[in-house]
Amino acid sequence: MKAIGKEIGDAITPLYDEIVARLKAEADCGISIEPFQGGALSDVEWDDTGVVIISLHTGIPTHALAHALGVALQHVRQTLDRYPDVIPGETDFEGGPTLRHALRELIMAPEAETQLAPLGLDMQWEIKQRHQGLKDILRGATKDWEDPAAPDHAFGAMLYARFALDHPEELWTGLKKEFTKKLPAVAESGEGLAQLIRESGWATPDACIQSLVNCRDEMGMVEIALIQDRRDGTVQ
Repeated sequence: MKAIGKEIGDAITPLYDEIVARLKAEADCGISIEPFQGGALSDVEWDDTGVVIISLHTGIPTHALAHALGVALQHVRQTLDRYPDVIPGETDFEGGPTLRHALRELIMAPEAETQLAPLGLDMQWEIKQRHQGLKDILRGATKDWEDPAAPDHAFGAMLYARFALDHPEELWTGLKKEFTKKLPAVAESGEGLAQLIRESGWATPDACIQSLVNCRDEMGMVEIALIQDRRDGTVQ
């Protein structure tokens, strides 16, 4: 199949066809794959016109596009399957959306990758980009991140936990040492989050809710982040 004008092979064609069919049957929506140059590799927008727009970054090399599209399709599937969402709480501040996004991705990204794993998609380029991205973030981090009450502390801890859970061990070992040396308190918080997630996991919507709630509470984000159960609309 083709995406943003490039041939990406047929590995995810069955997944794409399944999502297209489900969107039509369950939400009366179509789907559109479009190029963009945003700050992420991909983005999913449920447009008011009844179209789910999947945007793929034009800088992604052809061999890595199937995985990027696969992740986006899995996020659409998560919505269709009524997996939980992270929504604003009673209060907010400038960095609130970033923290909520980091919390959501901490659980929902590994869930998506678990579903994609059997397809054997090439994700080496993406892994290298993430690896370098964390190194760049660490380079710019300050000692202010060590304050447990600082938003940057929560952000850093969630980054650490995400890498601890799904970054290749041979790459994470050295990066973990670098992280721990520069930001020991953040690393300690991140280890705690990773352990909480290992205990409840992400195998079901209920497991995802538990992991999201546990991590949110551990990071003191209750006032800015509510966990919404999309199956019945309740929030925690």
